[in-house]
Amino acid sequence: MAGHLHSLDKVDADEVIREIEGHLHEVVDNAEERGEALDLAALLEGFGPPQALAAQYIEHLRQGTPPPAGFRVLRRVKQGVSRSLYWSMGVFGYSIAAGLLFLALAKLWSPDSTGVWSVAGGQSIVVAWAAQPPAEPELLGWWLLPVALALALGCAELTRRVMRVLRRGLM
Repeated sequence: MAGHLHSLDKVDADEVIREIEGHLHEVVDNAEERGEALDLAALLEGFGPPQALAAQYIEHLRQGTPPPAGFRVLRRVKQGVSRSLYWSMGVFGYSIAAGLLFLALAKLWSPDSTGVWSVAGGQSIVVAWAAQPPAEPELLGWWLLPVALALALGCAELTRRVMRVLRRGLM
């Protein structure tokens, strides 16, 4: 690739090479983090022929044209990461909200064994629906019901808003 950038001064050519290397390293790192096998040949083919990619960079640097479109592979990988983040955020946020709603319903069903306790001399807090609740006095009593419901609604709304922002980033 460096040989095809000879018409650029050395500083610009080195910057182009560093940018391409950075993109390649990012894709490889992302694939390794996800435990996926990466087809390097397909990744490199996605950039197109080195002469064409170099010509696009040269035109971009000299005339201000849009940067090379050879990064379709990278965009697909980043979009896949964004979709993963989108669905992971939804599952995580709505699961927390469902858990809090379940805690509120458990307080109605079994008030003596559901609650919030301070244990270990105040060093720990236990939130549980347990067959054998801790011996310490329960902290919230019936206030657990509105607190858990409010937190469940707040968590669900926050998740909805974050997912809406993430969805905009996917489009």
